[in-house]
Amino acid sequence: MSEQELRASSESFFDAFASNKPPLKMLCYFSTTSPVIIQHAPDSCPHPHTSRLMGSNAIRSYFDLLATHWTRSNARTRATTQIDEPNRRVVVSASVDWAWRKSGKKWTEDFTWTLDFDESLEIVSFVIRTVSGPGTCVMRAIDIDAEPYVLPGKYTLQASVSSLAWKYPFVNT
Repeated sequence: MSEQELRASSESFFDAFASNKPPLKMLCYFSTTSPVIIQHAPDSCPHPHTSRLMGSNAIRSYFDLLATHWTRSNARTRATTQIDEPNRRVVVSASVDWAWRKSGKKWTEDFTWTLDFDESLEIVSFVIRTVSGPGTCVMRAIDIDAEPYVLPGKYTLQASVSSLAWKYPFVNT
């Protein structure tokens, strides 16, 4: 596996993210033959591993969560991509503008992606570290002025993201 192949694979994944490909399209960049992990936490988080999730369902849930609650725009790299060819690792420093779908509130997240690839150039580890401050991490975002979405019947949907897992808590009303 060459540096050029790693660069092309990571650029293709970043371009898909930047162009808001749907969650199922994002999933095709991840390995189906090796265990996969995803982790997204602020750089200042003392225990970032607590936000680590494993498996293709976790990857799909992550991208489903992003697509459900936020729009993203203006994804751009901030530095030269670092490639560690022997370890099949690529580090991308970038920024993206987020907006809540419900309220339209916007902010910018600066982050570092660390992508580890398998022999087939598919992602096996996707670690996102927010470097712009914990308040800008999309996984910690709070839309405090938004009203909860009321489902028909007896349930209320509350968009909530913890550092431990992504959940859609249903609370009886």
